[in-house]
Amino acid sequence: MLTREEAQQLLLERLNDRQDGRKQFVEEHRTVERPFGWLFVVALSGSSTTVQAESLSYRLIIVNKHVKQVIESSIEYTPQRLIEIYETLLAKSRAQEQNWCLTMSLPFPWKRSGRERLASKAKKMGFYEIK
Repeated sequence: MLTREEAQQLLLERLNDRQDGRKQFVEEHRTVERPFGWLFVVALSGSSTTVQAESLSYRLIIVNKHVKQVIESSIEYTPQRLIEIYETLLAKSRAQEQNWCLTMSLPFPWKRSGRERLASKAKKMGFYEIK
């Protein structure tokens, strides 16, 4: 299980692999801790040389401390709504004794399984994993 510091480090490592040189940082005071892990607010500067409030954009990213999964949504939600959707999907997954959060994409033979329906719902809600 990840600690908060390890989760933040994992998040930044995965983001660094995907960024175009823009400066990014976690806004510590806006981090929300939940039983599954954390919702981090990541600020991205408009350029790699300046970090000014007017040039920042923000991303909400969930790190599941149990499975080391880093999740973002392509749909813009409030932090509370993003957490609510994620927790609802996790609860449904546990109720069906499935781990959709461990496998966002599935092989062909299981396309009609219950797990696929949860993974499809997560994708429809804009969720994707940052690897």
